[in-house]
Amino acid sequence: MNFEPKLSIVNSALFERFGRYLNDIETAILIGSLQKQTYEKIAENSGYSESYVRRDVGPKLWKILSEALGEQVSKTNFQTALERRLMLLESKEIGNQSIPLTPDSHGKTQLLSSSVQDWGEAVDVSLFYGRQSELATLKQWIVQDKCRLIALLGMGGIGKSACSVKLAQILQAEFEFIIWRSLRNAPPLENLLTDLVLFLSNQQSAKADIGQLIHYLRSARCLVILDNLETILDAEQAGQYSLGYEGYGELLRVVGETSHKSCVILTSREKPAEIATFEGVELAVRTLKLQGSQEAAIALLQTKGLVGSPQQKQTLCERYGNNLLALKIVATTIQDLFDNRIEDFLKQDTMVFNGIRRLLEQQFNRLSTLEQTVMYRLAINREWTTITQLQKDIVPAVSKARLLEALEALNARSLIEKKSSSYTQQPLVMEYVNEQLVEQIVKELALKKLSLLFTHAFNMGVPILGSSRLKAALDLNWNEPNQRNLALSIVLGVLEQAQTLTQQSKISD
Repeated sequence: MNFEPKLSIVNSALFERFGRYLNDIETAILIGSLQKQTYEKIAENSGYSESYVRRDVGPKLWKILSEALGEQVSKTNFQTALERRLMLLESKEIGNQSIPLTPDSHGKTQLLSSSVQDWGEAVDVSLFYGRQSELATLKQWIVQDKCRLIALLGMGGIGKSACSVKLAQILQAEFEFIIWRSLRNAPPLENLLTDLVLFLSNQQSAKADIGQLIHYLRSARCLVILDNLETILDAEQAGQYSLGYEGYGELLRVVGETSHKSCVILTSREKPAEIATFEGVELAVRTLKLQGSQEAAIALLQTKGLVGSPQQKQTLCERYGNNLLALKIVATTIQDLFDNRIEDFLKQDTMVFNGIRRLLEQQFNRLSTLEQTVMYRLAINREWTTITQLQKDIVPAVSKARLLEALEALNARSLIEKKSSSYTQQPLVMEYVNEQLVEQIVKELALKKLSLLFTHAFNMGVPILGSSRLKAALDLNWNEPNQRNLALSIVLGVLEQAQTLTQQSKISD
């Protein structure tokens, strides 16, 4: 049975009344109620205790649904209340001659209420959970504050694209034109401008000119969403454009600076320089950095059919920073190798493999040497680290100005987290960077080139031979026990692997 249409009705009513959507346990209760299940059965299927479902979540859910739907709602009359709500919506749609909310299966242009829409390659968000706070913030910026340019930033896989599509669906009544375009294939600016102007002019103009685009952004209330902007950014200079794509910078500058009544939203793993220059809490250019959503992450595990206690689900989600793409990859592994059992996977105590490694490599390989050095230091420290401490740790020494530039670039690339002038990494990123450090040191030991080992394992400039000497050096150079133990385990592991590589090299020779 397809419950999505009824859940969509509930989510729309909840968002309209409270600015939020159903979470995973509320969704489970509604689906169970539609199937005439008891609270005991709902609790069993969802992995929660019966008392929590029956006495806590259930009563609160029926209370807020009663307010959202405008009538008294309970577990027994929920389906009838939904049918009445559906009839009311259908009667309004007939009166307004409106068309459904989502793009068709081919992403073609649609007329919704009074707006013309082209969804291009927009992702399917029929199953969308969480992000209530972020969506409410974005809605305020666009509807009330009239922002002209918004950057939706976050590391790869965090859910930026889905959030942009859901936002556009929510705001469709606010705009006359909505167009969603992916920059994944790095289209030249001229091609993009031609596409946008054709659409916004109702096929009346094809002039590939920024000025012409601004003309239509002024003539009508338009929402333009550009997804995956990072594909046209320079891999070596954070926020700058690849050769031949500098015109995109001028486009963003003009859109942000020029007065018009439309809004351009871009999603990116990295912050473009123009956004950094013109953004401000009271200005028409703003940035929202997406972090992982635990509500969305746990809902994903539920839809994948993974089995585990609430605590195990939470542990798995936190281990991957609630990154939806990473969790999708992990979920497939758990399904294929561990019979859907989260507990069995967690016992393996491994985080980085296959698709997840490729996801992180794409971003790590774009970093400069200094940026990679900073990432190594943060991974070794495994805790919030101040700028002063970082500067002391890095060998050879770097100026504070260069260190600040590197931190700014890493933050713009969504690879580090910041709090009160201290920095760290998400657990998944930290684990990947540690693996990279160990692999590189192993290669250096095998080749007798010890730059990374001397730089990151200990701060000494003389050769040290043998694991006992390494331990002594580590004891002298680490003040914190946790850091000393981590460094010790890394270097001893490196030596063991290096010995193996050396033996293999001798055999092959």
